[in-house]
Amino acid sequence: MDKILTITVPAYNVEMYLDSILPTFLDDQILDVIEIFIVNDGSEDKTKEIGQRYVDQYPGIVYLIDKENGGHGSAINKGIELATGKYFKVVDGDDWVDTKEFVKFVKILGKLEMDVVATPYVRVNETTKEREIKTFLNVEFEKTYEVDDVLNDMGEQYAMHALTFKTEILKKIPKISEHCFYVDMEYIVYPLKYIKTITFLNMLVYQYRVGNSEQSVSIKNKQKNREMHKRVINNLIEYFLNEELSSGKHTFLSNRVRGLLSEQIRIYLSFNPSLEIKKELTDFCSLVSERVPDLYAHIPGKLCRILYISNNRLYGLLSLYHSRRCK
Repeated sequence: MDKILTITVPAYNVEMYLDSILPTFLDDQILDVIEIFIVNDGSEDKTKEIGQRYVDQYPGIVYLIDKENGGHGSAINKGIELATGKYFKVVDGDDWVDTKEFVKFVKILGKLEMDVVATPYVRVNETTKEREIKTFLNVEFEKTYEVDDVLNDMGEQYAMHALTFKTEILKKIPKISEHCFYVDMEYIVYPLKYIKTITFLNMLVYQYRVGNSEQSVSIKNKQKNREMHKRVINNLIEYFLNEELSSGKHTFLSNRVRGLLSEQIRIYLSFNPSLEIKKELTDFCSLVSERVPDLYAHIPGKLCRILYISNNRLYGLLSLYHSRRCK
């Protein structure tokens, strides 16, 4: 039977999670129409051994792809390359799905021909166990929309955890950056050129784990990995400048890039003031203002606006203020 959905699980040192997350996919009702790629990205723990157990137990359904470490984007690229399902979804190796909702979701996917299917997701705080539902406003569920008509209303909810793409579309996009964090932005932006239709299903499928200090989104890791964040920004600027997009998609991408520019500046400001960081900030602002002056001139956020208006002269004061707030 043809596969309806390919799930790619980027897996790096996730031995403590795999035995709890993989069973959430494996319901007897849908085993014949899904395939799961566990992409072991050079793990140094027992991720590979645990993954192999599931391959042995579910042959033809679960696959272990064992590769050298290449980062999150590398695992996604491999999944896209190998995918045979009609649709494609990434579920990170420390996240999971609600099985009941997932079963309903897969069954409905088999009847759809949308380019993108969007579902709300749940942010689950690993420490407090608090659950926050991230859903969509101003849309009707199970209705077909032109992407341009709803994209800008989706805002931050146009996110990897919410989206399931037609596999044939993902096979057309550029390779996602490898050896790099924050590439989920490339994954959701690169298909923009090709997607036309979208529908929203009111199913809380994806369970997104947050609150782990090791995550790349923690402030300390953002500081350490700021060059990777800048690399993704540069790639998206390149896409923004060179791809022909409709006005709605162009506006959406403008807003996303401006948000990332603001975040990069805030990363620099989260450090205690120093000549080294000031130079990085100044060089970054100069490069961006030359490449995309209109986006740079409209970076959101009061701190960024003050920095822009003062031409970086207030760097020390703003950095000291913001760095203390981040501690």
